[in-house]
Amino acid sequence: MVVLGGVVALVFTPLTVRLARWVTSDDWSLLDGPGRAAAVGQFRLAVVQVVAAVGAGIALTYTARTFRLSRRGQVTDRFTKALERLSSGEPYVRLGGVLAMEQIVQDAPDQGDAAARVLNAFVRKEAPPAATTTLATAQLAKKPDAQVQEALRALTAARPRRGGSGMRVDLAGLHLRKVQLAGAYLNGARLEGVRLSEANLRGARFRDANLKGADLTKTDLTDADLKGADLTCADLSSALGLTAAQVLQAGSLIGCVLPDAVAANSAVAARLSPSE
Repeated sequence: MVVLGGVVALVFTPLTVRLARWVTSDDWSLLDGPGRAAAVGQFRLAVVQVVAAVGAGIALTYTARTFRLSRRGQVTDRFTKALERLSSGEPYVRLGGVLAMEQIVQDAPDQGDAAARVLNAFVRKEAPPAATTTLATAQLAKKPDAQVQEALRALTAARPRRGGSGMRVDLAGLHLRKVQLAGAYLNGARLEGVRLSEANLRGARFRDANLKGADLTKTDLTDADLKGADLTCADLSSALGLTAAQVLQAGSLIGCVLPDAVAANSAVAARLSPSE
């Protein structure tokens, strides 16, 4: 209303003539009647155009703000519904919750870290702990449930898909035998004591990850990036696709169990020594 009132004052009152005279300065006295009328008309048109442009800018800003608020509300609503599904007693509903959470990450990357924390908590709740007894080992011989597998896939997807700063994945002490995580992003992850035997981790990234005491027996580590990873007391015996070059990029190797062909490498053997 204030803007509209200003336009009326400038365009439809004698003030327009005074402003036009002030703008034209000395040239005003040289203009005849029609010339002055034309100058006033042009001035009024310019004022209207400027005000219209400012108004359009304000309207656009308001519309964009309204859209952002609306979209944020929609994302929050979807996030809440996904959480409700994850807490369901039905496996297929929980699986739907995982997929819904992943879709939120794709549609709203700024929610990536929040979704990752939820998925990590879900995996820690649903996946059994690494077995320590013979009986427990027999009971946990199967691969992870479908909802856990999907949650792990979404959780360990490349950071650009998740957005945000990228939280540290925490799978320490979990039983994840036979999990399928080719190309997984596990840089800096907490993986102490995790059981990943017979898993597919081809091309996975473990830079600076903590793998102390991890079980990676018969695990496919072809092209896996182990740079800076802590392999202290980790069991990589019979790991598939593992090379001496990969192992030599790791951090600590003290107590690490490696395939015979890899352990026989002189440089690797030197790193395995406690005097390292």
